[in-house]
Amino acid sequence: MATAGQTAGGQAAGSRRDPALQALVDQVVADPNPNPGAFLLSRRGSDDRFGAAGVADRHAGTPMAPNLKFRTGSVTKTFTATVVLQLVAEHRLRLDDTVQSLLPDQVRTDNALSGTPITVRQLLNHTSGLHDYIDGLLPHFRRLDQYWPRDQLIGIGLAEPRYFPTPGTRFRYSNTNYLLLDLIVERITDRDLRTNLERRVLAPLGLRDTSYPLARNVIDGAHVRGYADVSSLLPNAPDATRFDVTAFSPSEAGASGALVTTAADISRFYRALLQGRLLPPDLLHAMLTDTVPTTGAAPPAVAYGLGIHVYATACGPAYGHGGSALGYLTFALNSRDGRDQLVAHTNWNSFTDTGIDTDFWTAFQRGYCGGAG
Repeated sequence: MATAGQTAGGQAAGSRRDPALQALVDQVVADPNPNPGAFLLSRRGSDDRFGAAGVADRHAGTPMAPNLKFRTGSVTKTFTATVVLQLVAEHRLRLDDTVQSLLPDQVRTDNALSGTPITVRQLLNHTSGLHDYIDGLLPHFRRLDQYWPRDQLIGIGLAEPRYFPTPGTRFRYSNTNYLLLDLIVERITDRDLRTNLERRVLAPLGLRDTSYPLARNVIDGAHVRGYADVSSLLPNAPDATRFDVTAFSPSEAGASGALVTTAADISRFYRALLQGRLLPPDLLHAMLTDTVPTTGAAPPAVAYGLGIHVYATACGPAYGHGGSALGYLTFALNSRDGRDQLVAHTNWNSFTDTGIDTDFWTAFQRGYCGGAG
């Protein structure tokens, strides 16, 4: 039965299936190496269109649809950065405050914070040089649903040398940055990030389908199941190249990637952000223009601001973020004014970094640049 706000076909009420978007997602799930499912949700002003193909659940055969919940991965970073910049707006934090002064107990002579001071700005724009804890997880892995304490993850990142000794000199994406921002938010507000997100972003925008789980591995409500190639992680697993990893613990990502949401909520968040409903003009301008080139990073991103990517597309720059969670791959692209938007999602993502799927990148770039026409 369709729920309120949905049609019987599974899409959000008011949206309609578009032939051009449909052709693009059909290609994403086509042979020879099909993704289980994919969708594109395009919004241009009040005009919502979508294409959806394949399945959200391989076992049940549930069709993929853009109204389903999914793990967003690093799209979470823009939400986290928004909370940090709100604290800057409230004069409770400054972009040039150092991590060492804000988190003195995290500094030890034998870890990466003992070097040149790192600022909040450098955490936000990934110019800190801190090692990405994700690269050191495998020796600590025991099972998919294990809980990863934040302090353990931060410790893994800080135990390794910096990628470069002088922060602010170049870009190097690191999830460790956003776990430190999480800790800073908690210290300043005396509330955890979940509470801050709910009070400052989710509730004011009415994002009822968005949550920030850490200890809970189950996704409540109708959702997309995620699949991954885990042959290197679980070599004896059946169907290891399309293994169901939905129960992978979101605590592994935390403030860098733990959100569960829907395409509609992502669109509503970015539109509100870009139209100035969450940040004052000066800090929104800084978020979008205080950028560093993402040299060496995977395309299509060309620059990174304060928690937001700048993408090069055939129809000009777009703002947003990509999100890679085990079993899920998401991209959100938005025009500067938030009027034109596209959310793209597929429920297969390799355990190893093999780059962006070519068909998927083609689909969401064309979809954003007029594939809905």
